[in-house]
Amino acid sequence: MTTVDLREKEMAVRDLLRLAESDSVLIIANNGHGYTLEEADDFEKEVAMLGGSRKFMNFLEERGKEEGTVSLEDIERRLTEKGA
Repeated sequence: MTTVDLREKEMAVRDLLRLAESDSVLIIANNGHGYTLEEADDFEKEVAMLGGSRKFMNFLEERGKEEGTVSLEDIERRLTEKGA
């Protein structure tokens, strides 16, 4: 990981992006906060795309309303009761 401390040296965004093409970049802002810049992979692009999809968000909301999962203990108990 490459570190760029903007408190010590100003750097243009295009130069930061050029660095991120080959390595993750830790950017230290003038206020001392750190940020990571790296090239997005296909998964991150898909997450960003789906996060903006109202249809997908509605689907997740409906799934969230479904009844909870069954614990391993419940499955074992049910199998024991059935004599499996």
